[in-house]
Amino acid sequence: MKEFEREIRDKIHSKEEIEWKERMLTKPKLRTYRTLKHTLEFEQEYLSYHDRQAREVMTRIRGGTHELRIETGRYPNTNKDTRLELHERRCLLCMSGEIEDEHHFLLECIVYDDLRRKMFDVVKTDLLKKEEKIEGLLSHADGRQRILEGLLGEAKVEGEAALNLRYAALRFCKRAMSRRNGVVLRYLDQRT
Repeated sequence: MKEFEREIRDKIHSKEEIEWKERMLTKPKLRTYRTLKHTLEFEQEYLSYHDRQAREVMTRIRGGTHELRIETGRYPNTNKDTRLELHERRCLLCMSGEIEDEHHFLLECIVYDDLRRKMFDVVKTDLLKKEEKIEGLLSHADGRQRILEGLLGEAKVEGEAALNLRYAALRFCKRAMSRRNGVVLRYLDQRT
C-alpha cells in the first residue's frame, strides 16, 4: 500500500511540476527565475536562513519583483511619465550604460565591488574547480550563468559548499540592495 501511495504522490508531483514550468513560460517577469529553478521543491538552503530581510530581497530578485530598473522601468511613476523601453532602463549608480538587471546587480555593477569581493571569495572556494579563474567565467555568458545558478539557483554543488554559496548570496543581496536603494532615494531623488 505504501508503495502505491508513493507512486501516486510522485505522479501528482510530476504533473504539478510540468504545469508549473508551463505557467512560468507565460510570465515575462520570471525570466531570471526560469534560469535558476528547474525543480518544484522547497529550497531549504535559503528559505530557512535566519535573516528574514535577506530572504525577502533574494526572493524578490529571483522572482522579478525587485526595485532594479529592469522591472521598475515597466511602469510610469507619475501621469507625466512614460514606460521606459528596455534599452532605457540603465543603471543610475555606475553610469556604465548597462541595463540594471539581476546580472548587472549581482555580477557587474562597480558600486558593489567591495561587497561582491566577499561573495566571490566564497564562489572561488566552493563553486570553481582549482584551475578555474572567476574572471574567465565572468567573461562569457555560460560562466556568468553558472555563477548565478551557484548563488541564487540550483547549484551543481551540495552540502556545506551549497550552503556557503547561498548564504554569501543572501548577505550580498541584502547589503547591496540596501546600498542601492539608499543612493537612489537619497542622492538621486528617484523612486526607482
